[in-house]
Amino acid sequence: MKNYAAIILAAGYSSRMGEFKPLMNLDGKTPIERCISLFQNCGIKDIIVVTGYLNDKVEEKLKNDIRIVKNNMHSQGMFSSIQIGLKVLSQNTDAFFLLPVDIPSVKESTVKKMIESYEKIDDSILFPTFNKETGHPTIISCSLVKEILSKNPEGGLRDILNGHKDKWNYEELADRGILLDMDTKEDFQVLYNHIIKEPFPDYEECMEILRLSNVKQEAIKHMLSVSEFSKKIAVLLNEKGYNLNIDAAQSGGLLHDLGKGKKAHAKEGAKIVISFGYECLSEIISEHMELKTFNKIGEKEIVYICDKLLMGTELVSLNKRFEQAWSRYIRKC
Repeated sequence: MKNYAAIILAAGYSSRMGEFKPLMNLDGKTPIERCISLFQNCGIKDIIVVTGYLNDKVEEKLKNDIRIVKNNMHSQGMFSSIQIGLKVLSQNTDAFFLLPVDIPSVKESTVKKMIESYEKIDDSILFPTFNKETGHPTIISCSLVKEILSKNPEGGLRDILNGHKDKWNYEELADRGILLDMDTKEDFQVLYNHIIKEPFPDYEECMEILRLSNVKQEAIKHMLSVSEFSKKIAVLLNEKGYNLNIDAAQSGGLLHDLGKGKKAHAKEGAKIVISFGYECLSEIISEHMELKTFNKIGEKEIVYICDKLLMGTELVSLNKRFEQAWSRYIRKC
């Protein structure tokens, strides 16, 4: 396996936000802590945090096992921080992740999938994409370190990478977090709303999973109806004292027929959703045809019954829903 490092850029003034972004409270953790945990949990040990503005506060917050380097020239922009980080990069590093601290909701499955893909390519640049839009973090080959350190182009790192388009590769992902930054208060709220849905995918992530899995529109229309119905049922039950996860019911309904068209499609759908990093939905999907366990009403039970009550997008009785199946069974008897 190649040797990877991660450089987290946290040197800016956060002027547009009005608060110091690296240390804001983002659902119980700071953005800098989230970025560090992301790489640590993916097995990357060489993590470099580049600070500048309010360096002392960042150092006070972080643990001793994180390498912190201060960019005294941080007012010159992000490229100077990238260069500072690369100067202390270990010599045996093959490639490095680059992540700005204000993009703190990237999923671990994204980093792991990028590493898996990068293992199959050499001397390359790997960009993550969501719905065909490029995001962060990027993996960059250390063969470019010398060039990055020796140049100071007007367009920064982008200009250098544009000179090596022959090295570009893309990883299509179902992780909207790669696009979500937090430059403003409005951005922060969008990011917060995204994070509190974890570990379940939001609507846009579900739709991207369906697109990448080449699911037919007819099946998608049915799943959209099941999703909305499941959400309504979960909300009503919660009003009666249940404690159901609305996001689980909604996203489970939206992906339950992910494997439609394949043999044993419930089981295959569960495998597909796991491959996208959402194992949290595997039980709902794998049991939407037949419940293997049933102790109390939960999210999978809701998706199961809502699927049975919808014929395409039409709400029907169970008798009508299974009329054809029953008639076939009677004829065989």
